[in-house]
Amino acid sequence: MSREHNPIARLISQIQQKWIDEVAPNEHIQLVRWLIKPDQKRLYRGFLKLESTDQGSLPCIPVVLLTAYEDIEIHSKKLIKDWLENFENDKNIQQAITDKTIEFNWNTEIFKQEIEHTDSHYNLLLEMLQSFQQAMPNKELPLVLTLFPNAIQNEKEYQKWIDKLVSNGIPENVKIMLFDDVNKRNLDTIMKKYEEISKSLSVPLDLDGAINKLAAQGNPNDPEVQFRKCMIEMGNSVNKGNLKRLHNWGNKGLEITKKTGLKSSYATAHLIYAGYLFNFKEYELVDDLLLKGMAITKQGIVTGDKICEPILIQNYGLQASSKQMQKKNELAANLFCKQADAAIQYNLGVQSLSAWWLAYNLIKKKDKNKYQELLIKSYTYGTTLPHDTLKATCINFISADYYNFCTKHKDIEKCKEIDLFMTQVDDKDWKKNVEEKRKEMEKKKLTILNWF
Repeated sequence: MSREHNPIARLISQIQQKWIDEVAPNEHIQLVRWLIKPDQKRLYRGFLKLESTDQGSLPCIPVVLLTAYEDIEIHSKKLIKDWLENFENDKNIQQAITDKTIEFNWNTEIFKQEIEHTDSHYNLLLEMLQSFQQAMPNKELPLVLTLFPNAIQNEKEYQKWIDKLVSNGIPENVKIMLFDDVNKRNLDTIMKKYEEISKSLSVPLDLDGAINKLAAQGNPNDPEVQFRKCMIEMGNSVNKGNLKRLHNWGNKGLEITKKTGLKSSYATAHLIYAGYLFNFKEYELVDDLLLKGMAITKQGIVTGDKICEPILIQNYGLQASSKQMQKKNELAANLFCKQADAAIQYNLGVQSLSAWWLAYNLIKKKDKNKYQELLIKSYTYGTTLPHDTLKATCINFISADYYNFCTKHKDIEKCKEIDLFMTQVDDKDWKKNVEEKRKEMEKKKLTILNWF
């Protein structure tokens, strides 16, 4: 599909044009903030991915770092390490340098040595950016350090880190690109403080409309296209609060996918229809749809349909959520445990952590023995997973719960073991980080269910 006919590509073009119109002509602008909605993150990541290729259209060289923000003392150092690692592992760049198809004489060894001895990683980061920009084949193009953290442990500390970095002075022909939630505007103070060199950008994007147009494209007789239409209309029915309309489109989806003969498609239709019904608290019908969907899913697995395996895991999770909403906590906990077992069985074990965590929190007060069993089981399994994988899980909550449990039972050695493990996964302030997240959950009135 050509870019001019792709609704998502047209949105990305709007983003690109905004930069070209408002940033590119102004050399003095060095700090750029995009104000975006949470549901636009994937779109902006697509924009950054495009700009990181030769298909990009911005008159600059953006280098994107997704490094998670964990601690103000180590973030600059982590960015330097990630930058150097990405540069050295970029096969295309390294091959071009070897073949001398580009002239790029940049010495990484200087910064590798300095990173362990410098008194200021802030200054070293800025020096590295300046050095890199001056080594670029086209020195007229600005270098743009683009920060899009996968996670931010502490928003206020992150703001302090940005402030300190900018206060040290951004080098000539270097810019920094940031992203901020348009509803929270966390970076307003920083943008105001450095208003002489800063610019905030915002683009009115009809993302829902673009997704709907994209979903509707294709052969209207294709069952996949027809079912996408049903999903869109089910979502619209929820937005309109129209249960009758939801039933109409939900049943159409079931009919369409049944005719395909594909168990995975038919099971998915049950799952999606049930998911939308949660908004109307139609739990009896939700449970019925999920049980029927589970039977279809198991039939698919027996016949070798691998796509049905993650569907089964999702189904158990939705069944558990339905029981939880109905205050049937013991049933919910059992279903979450089945979800965890299925996740491990089908090599998606990382999903088991949140399932066990949800389960033991539901029965903590009523069944202390089961609580202890699931708590230890989830922590023990978590310690077998790679640390990088664990950063995107609830292992910090599980570890904190187990640490408190061991403290209560005066198991000092186990507490030391947990603390050492989590210091390696997160940092020495991991317990403090957990408490801050718990407070955030309470402040936003998030349940255990919708936090994940």
